[in-house]
Amino acid sequence: MPARGQSNVPVRPKNKEIPAAPQIKPAGGAKPSPGKTAEPLVPPAPAPKVEWKPEYYKGRAYVPVEQVASYYDMGKPSASGKAITLQNKIFRIEMTRGERRIRLNGWTFYFSFSVAERYGHTLVSVFDVRNVLDPIMRPNDRRDPAVLKTVVIDPSGGGKEAGIKSPFIAEKDLTLDVALRMAEKLKAAGFKVVLTRDSDQFVSSEERSRIAEVVTEEAAFISLRASSGSTKGFETSTLPPAGTPATSESDTGGMDMRLFAGNINDRESLALATVLQSGAVTTLKTTDLGIKRIRFAELRDISMAAAVCRVGYLSHREEAQKLGTPEYREQIAQGLFSGILRYAKFLSDSMEERLEEEKKRPLQFGKITATCSLEGAGINGEQVVLEIPVTAAESVSVDSPKVEVQLFLFEDRESGEIDVTTADPPKIEWVSVLPDWKATRTELLRATYLRPPFGAAETKAYGRRSYHGYVARLIYDGRVMDETSDPPNLNRCLFYFTNVFPRR
Repeated sequence: MPARGQSNVPVRPKNKEIPAAPQIKPAGGAKPSPGKTAEPLVPPAPAPKVEWKPEYYKGRAYVPVEQVASYYDMGKPSASGKAITLQNKIFRIEMTRGERRIRLNGWTFYFSFSVAERYGHTLVSVFDVRNVLDPIMRPNDRRDPAVLKTVVIDPSGGGKEAGIKSPFIAEKDLTLDVALRMAEKLKAAGFKVVLTRDSDQFVSSEERSRIAEVVTEEAAFISLRASSGSTKGFETSTLPPAGTPATSESDTGGMDMRLFAGNINDRESLALATVLQSGAVTTLKTTDLGIKRIRFAELRDISMAAAVCRVGYLSHREEAQKLGTPEYREQIAQGLFSGILRYAKFLSDSMEERLEEEKKRPLQFGKITATCSLEGAGINGEQVVLEIPVTAAESVSVDSPKVEVQLFLFEDRESGEIDVTTADPPKIEWVSVLPDWKATRTELLRATYLRPPFGAAETKAYGRRSYHGYVARLIYDGRVMDETSDPPNLNRCLFYFTNVFPRR
């Protein structure tokens, strides 16, 4: 049986004497020295292969800390009471049994689930290895290089919403001033900048999201806020991954399993938060309050890397006095600007190598088009036709049976989440009778997806749905040649739903 949302239709000619045509196949299943440094995004040498042996505890998959150490080429973990330390020449990880707070190269992060102890063994949640440690320690794994073109800056408050107030400055004025300073620096560096507000005006949360969603190229979203409380310092937050609690929530009990647009770029969001936090804290020489997971409403529907920066505490008199000065706000802007530069560099890492690799690919996708139409007036059903060109390099003789195309279809639910389709696999057909890339260098694959209208029982079970987008993967001779999606970067969330094989 195919995975939900995935085509599983082999396309072969009926005459057995004719060589097999390419297939549509399933992906294969449901889903430096150690110490504080301003450069936490430094990838180590490739980690050795480790046979993961998860243990299930409280209904959740964990791995022994020794396996984590082996995977990242670290020595044997050292223990002192409840404190556990893993270390090599590049990284130092400090964690405590029963706690979620960890220190990675001196910087504070928060796991989604507490480090566990069972039968004398220290266990780390598989989710946290994948969603916290791996994005920082192996940031370029499971991603394609990209060019950061646009930065969306969202200063909180405005107009009637003054936000947190102090005798020295109000939140709305603080965040706007920092945003304008950041915008000036970013434009001078060649980035496009979008401000959700550029004056003392009220902007609704819906309008802020709409402004951000107009951007379709590679972008980053940075929300600026102030804080109030009994402490001081700087903190950065991203949206919790699907199925995990926020940092302030209990890691037991019911979890929100829904995946929203804001979860698609989780790996990139964590990388963005890391460099913003380190850039600001290093520049300001302030308290590092860590990188947390918080369910900020503005992050839920932002389909780009996104983070919320709390630039300081207006309730703390000494810090509020600093925040009230143009000099300190300039330092904040400079620290965040330096972080964005590092994020852009990280994002484009290996771009030249990838471009050279693309030139040598025997096959790659052309421009895929999707045409969406309602199945009938007044009916909730819809039809989407995908035209998928597959182009061969000029000097390549294509062995057709070795060509595979994996196609995953996604839908929006009325709750705002994204899910793989519950519809039947799409109808797949090659426009050519026998695609062999001989008469032409480009062969065209057509996929027709039909979402029939739901009845009352189906609507109750699956919710109201509409087409969201697709992920297409092109494989030749067991190797991934190309991968593309619409909306852009939708492929970054594919691992939530299926263990795609082969990995890119």
